Amino acid sequence: GINPVREVLATEAERVERLLVAAGRSGPAARGIMEAARAARIRVERLPAEALTRTAGAPGHQGVVAVLAGAYVYRGLDDLVAAWKESGQPAFFLILDSVQDPGNLGSLVRAAHAAGVHGVVIPRDRAAQVTPAVVKASAGATEHTLIARETNISRTISRLKELGVWAVALEADGPDEIYSTDISGDVALVVGSEGAGIRRLVKKSCDLVVSIPLARGFDSLNAAQAGAVALFEVRRQRLYGPVRK
Repeated sequence: GINPVREVLATEAERVERLLVAAGRSGPAARGIMEAARAARIRVERLPAEALTRTAGAPGHQGVVAVLAGAYVYRGLDDLVAAWKESGQPAFFLILDSVQDPGNLGSLVRAAHAAGVHGVVIPRDRAAQVTPAVVKASAGATEHTLIARETNISRTISRLKELGVWAVALEADGPDEIYSTDISGDVALVVGSEGAGIRRLVKKSCDLVVSIPLARGFDSLNAAQAGAVALFEVRRQRLYGPVRK
């Protein structure tokens, strides 16, 4: 995709082994990407669009695919904590409990990066991992966001709580509305899977359970929508202060 490839060329060109561009792809965006690749001494190949689809594993590549050396580099929780401490700002983490859909994971990473999180935590097992589809859905935000994989999400929450971070679970039936809850301090926002939501033991580990009030219609938003709303409510409260009850 245009944006993810542009981002990786700008930030980690040394990881790019070659750039694949569909034979019929033209225009200023594609030309700019090819020029950047050649300036970084990256081999550029013109191939049929079908060949790019086979390489990417999905058709939504927009005629541009970067092939990187090695697997995606996950970070440890200590790296995320270090980023928080170095920032001099209140802690801000997004913890995803078994989000399954790559599109939702990518969208949440994109929203988290835009909202200013210090890092995202995902489970090591039974959850979506960072794949080309996730990178594409994130518009390249995976290249700028620290993402940690942890075996035990409840234990991860406990470790953050020991550091003074409040764990706030987001659930459709949460007893407190997010807009009237002070989440402007050190916070880890926890979002559950698309179907089952947050697992019982993970929710039990959290300090608060909040919900997003809906005007009409559906029982809840999907994971990516709800997560984005909550992330930017944290951002709003940090800019303008919480709403007092």
